[in-house]
Amino acid sequence: MKNPMLLLGVLFFWGMVPFAMAQEPEGDKWYDRIRISGLVEVEAGLSETDFEDPEAEDEKGSDVDLTTVEWVVDVKITPHVDGHVLFKYEDEDVFVDEGFITLTGTETFPAYLIAGRQYAPFGYFDSHFITDPTTLTLGETNEGAVVAGYRFKGEMLDISLGAFNGRAQEAGDDDAIDSFVAGLAVNPFEGLLLGASYTSNLAGSDAFNEVVVDPGNLESLVAGWSVHAAYEFLDRFKLIAEYVGALDDFKAGEIYDATDTKTRKPAAWNVEFGVAITETLALAARYGGSDDGGEFLPETEYGAVLNWGFFENTNLALEYLHGDFEDDAQETDTITAQLAVEF
Repeated sequence: MKNPMLLLGVLFFWGMVPFAMAQEPEGDKWYDRIRISGLVEVEAGLSETDFEDPEAEDEKGSDVDLTTVEWVVDVKITPHVDGHVLFKYEDEDVFVDEGFITLTGTETFPAYLIAGRQYAPFGYFDSHFITDPTTLTLGETNEGAVVAGYRFKGEMLDISLGAFNGRAQEAGDDDAIDSFVAGLAVNPFEGLLLGASYTSNLAGSDAFNEVVVDPGNLESLVAGWSVHAAYEFLDRFKLIAEYVGALDDFKAGEIYDATDTKTRKPAAWNVEFGVAITETLALAARYGGSDDGGEFLPETEYGAVLNWGFFENTNLALEYLHGDFEDDAQETDTITAQLAVEF
């Protein structure tokens, strides 16, 4: 899911995501070391699905609901130790989405270690849109993990390695730590961010794991890779491009449908271009899609979103997306309005 600071990034999308850095405690009292923040999102949507099969009845629907509530607590324990907890309400459930301890190094040794439930450093997944990009749907992984990293030359280069016990496993394997991730982020000059990442267990990602037929009995784990670029220029434009894909084939019947006779090598991509029309109004367009996505990911996806920050930390977004799926089996049209506040 989105980072709780993503809304602010939508309103002022030329801002870059900072690297983890040690900071001095703001005061001696315990309450000076605690920062509380949050996010509330309410959405109204209209959707239509047209099926190619004449015997299948087309679907239409609409709804309005509270979609997300996030409550974030960050605590500065010492100058090099931080605690972070993110409670979330989503899909009528309340749960701990993130909870980890961060150990940070010094200016002369800028290493860090993050231990606990966190989003693995695989993929970038930045977006101007309300709806998650196809890359996030395929690759985002939230797990209990240990991630270690090192920054070179300030924020110019960041390298990270992590390990976790993935949701997907090879047949006969023990329930143990058997999945690994690695990430590389480069900031060669202001405004440009480049990155690449690797996971040894793509089927362990959050949403994709739900369409794996028998995730505990795979013939072998399938690795995945990701590359991304984000470029902000002229103080008002931002371009995002990302690709996420499997490095090998899943065997026939391992994903989507046990009766599927095809091997599958799923991949997803997303390209977005945004422009800040004024200080409070931003417009963005998206073109994305997938290969071997079945009914899980649209083969082609395009649309636009308008974000209006009409009050401080308050955003109203209006989004349209069209999706075409594999073999023209179905196409979808959705219109979503979202009112979101950060505090």
